[in-house]
Amino acid sequence: MSAGRHGHKIREYKRRIDALLEADRERQKPPSPPLPPISEEHAAMRDRIARAWGAVFEQIPESTDLEEALDQSDELRDLTLDMLVMEREEVEFLVSQGVDPRPYQRHERKL
Repeated sequence: MSAGRHGHKIREYKRRIDALLEADRERQKPPSPPLPPISEEHAAMRDRIARAWGAVFEQIPESTDLEEALDQSDELRDLTLDMLVMEREEVEFLVSQGVDPRPYQRHERKL
């Protein structure tokens, strides 16, 4: 396809489209599986955190989002704070073992 004097613009648009498509492909990739625990102690920490998340989700009514549920229930708020403290303890443990905690963080949760 000949673009005459505007060929540079067409190439620029194609590069922008390719960049957008690549970004969309990256965004749609399934998340990588969680990393294995570094020790039995770490495995126990991760298990406690997973159980805490499960308990949080069990107490949220179907038609309510997390923020509304936290506003309505002191027990749920306390449970969520306990879970966040456990996640912080996990990060501190990983740092004390000389392991980068960033790959183990679980901040991108779908609610």
